[in-house]
Amino acid sequence: MNAPDQAPAARPARPRYGSAVHSIVKLTPRMVRVVFTGPELAGFAWNGPAAHIKLILSPPGAAGERALSRTYTPRHFDATRRELTVDFVLHGEGPASTWAAQAQVGQTMLIAGPGRSYALDAQAQWLLIAGDESAIPAIATVLEIVPDSLRTQVLIEVNDAADEFAIAAERSNVNIRWLHRAQPITGHDATTPAGVELTAAVAAFEPPAGTGCVYVACEAGAMRKIRRQLLVDRALPRQWVTTRGYWKQGATDHPDRDYGEDEA
Repeated sequence: MNAPDQAPAARPARPRYGSAVHSIVKLTPRMVRVVFTGPELAGFAWNGPAAHIKLILSPPGAAGERALSRTYTPRHFDATRRELTVDFVLHGEGPASTWAAQAQVGQTMLIAGPGRSYALDAQAQWLLIAGDESAIPAIATVLEIVPDSLRTQVLIEVNDAADEFAIAAERSNVNIRWLHRAQPITGHDATTPAGVELTAAVAAFEPPAGTGCVYVACEAGAMRKIRRQLLVDRALPRQWVTTRGYWKQGATDHPDRDYGEDEA
């Protein structure tokens, strides 16, 4: 505990790496894949699935303004080629979405990180993954570490079939179910509630017998509803459940450390 006259210790700064856009691929009408590369990425320390990085979209201002940054999950890192892949949801107005929509090969980007990643419980006998389009990169990286013996159900809420694409190789132990919204969501300020279909699908999920693991990453309000379902209504052990609020309706810069632990 800090003494009364001491300020809390600041979190150590993440390493930063200069990079440039190497390639751009449109995955769906609302998602674009950008591959960054550069000699400095030789020092990037990939640390596992569902980690996070900061994309520094503009440096600090001369008058003391903070740097403009946004948090993303790295989809893939090729250490040999020094290439870092990031998938962007094109959700309309927003610093990162706007940048990704106009991205060109050769554009520079400062990248900080990575932050903490997700560790799958080696004792788990089943796994439930639930998220929306913002969590697709994290979901894909988690699936890469799922053993063939682990029964896994994946629920992903998107606008419609145009948002679907192959996020992982087909495996007999993994079932991926895409959930289409009754009303599309076009941006963070949309009035249609996010997470309605995802919340209902998690409520209908019947956990198999044995020790489980649950990973939830989606809009922050929906995440809290799902977290209460799992911990309060279902009374699942807290250590089984990991929740992340990746964005929040009505907010343009939601904190990247929103885990929902303030409520349940």
